[in-house]
Amino acid sequence: MGFALGIFEATVGYFLHLVSFGYSFLVWFPAAVFFMSGVYNKTKKVSSIFYVGFLCAAIKLLNFLLPIRIDMVINPAISIVFEALAMAGVVYAIKRISVRSIAFKGLIALVLNTAWRVLFVLYLALFVPAWMREISVISQIDKFIKFFITQNLLTRGVIFIGYLFKPYIFAPVELIDKKIFAYFGKVPVLQPIIASLLLFTNILLGLVL
Repeated sequence: MGFALGIFEATVGYFLHLVSFGYSFLVWFPAAVFFMSGVYNKTKKVSSIFYVGFLCAAIKLLNFLLPIRIDMVINPAISIVFEALAMAGVVYAIKRISVRSIAFKGLIALVLNTAWRVLFVLYLALFVPAWMREISVISQIDKFIKFFITQNLLTRGVIFIGYLFKPYIFAPVELIDKKIFAYFGKVPVLQPIIASLLLFTNILLGLVL
């Protein structure tokens, strides 16, 4: 699923940036949570969340091959890593808490969504060159409010709703996943071939879109 998230981010992400879809923020983080949750549900290991995040970020860097501004590649890749770190931390904490009320789930969605944004803001403030900071979400107060508060609350709502319907969302995905790996697992040589084809498709779609 980490590979799938990377392909999703690198291709769909490039397309939505291209058409300037104003509500793309409702797609990115909820999609990342969906894929990372899927991996965790299969492995039951918090470390798997790190791995899927780093894999996705690495695939995102393939967009360096496309005619796109450098910050539109680096910043999403960095944000994916921060999302993985935030989710891994939250999952680690949840495993040690017995509370499972609706209000608690809503709070977890907010904490998860806020944590990676804090890391991203610190990254922009401390580590990027001035020109990149001047066009970032911390360059103006209205951009910051939109990123840190408005988008935070809206995506928190999407994640919360997804969490409530988690069993229904994952059931068909897990069924498809099992069928695919049941087939390709019998022919190991096909796995690197399929991975190579997906990478090629990612680059091709980026060049065409």
